[in-house]
Amino acid sequence: MTQNSPSPSGETAGLTAKVLASRAAAAALLGPAVSPGQWVYRKYAVVATPDHAASPVTAERWATADNATAAAYIDGQLEVGPWTWPVNPAGRTIKSPIAQPAISYNSLTSLPTKPRALVIRLGKTPVTRARAWRAGHAFELIAELFQTYVMPPQPAAQIFHALGTIRRVLADEHAVDVARRHGTGFLLTGTGGNQEIIVDPRTYHFAGYQFLGSGHDIHAPGAWGMAILGQALVPGPGVRLQGKPEPGKP
Repeated sequence: MTQNSPSPSGETAGLTAKVLASRAAAAALLGPAVSPGQWVYRKYAVVATPDHAASPVTAERWATADNATAAAYIDGQLEVGPWTWPVNPAGRTIKSPIAQPAISYNSLTSLPTKPRALVIRLGKTPVTRARAWRAGHAFELIAELFQTYVMPPQPAAQIFHALGTIRRVLADEHAVDVARRHGTGFLLTGTGGNQEIIVDPRTYHFAGYQFLGSGHDIHAPGAWGMAILGQALVPGPGVRLQGKPEPGKP
């Protein structure tokens, strides 16, 4: 991935993390006010382990917006319940109980509204961490929230605004996800490994997350992550996205 050099202000040339956060937050506010039990279909590409960064696998999953119940086809049969089905490097799924983020879906609407206060809250959740690691932990937790939930518009916008205030987060206008698509990313550097949250460059909806190790290339050794190939609100589990998938858009 080719990336512009950071400017003296700490941002990549042409776009700042705060401006990108504002655009993503504005897009989030226009999103649907889904109920916790609304079913969501996702088709995604996954690099399950660093050793398989060059060969992502494609998978699909259904889950309620609050991720309390999920579904997947296992050997041709649709299974529904409080389960998750991680994808291994061979593209097979493994059944295991759903593990929720440290921030519950029900608590999203009670998060701090001020961006810096929200970053502090996330950086200390679930336990108080050393100050040097809080920014990185807040970033990781934000990535987990976007991967796990389809959040209400207001909390999603607040979280995007917070993302733009995290120290060492840069705007990356030349991001490449695990599906080899170009996007726009929030790139966090220098906290034990580079990480990136990618948004669709047209809609600014969440489109993927990746850990890049010491480099900037998702297809290099040491990298892993996921990219949303298609997402839609559906009436129930087993109902697939109709028409052409639009990355990251419910």
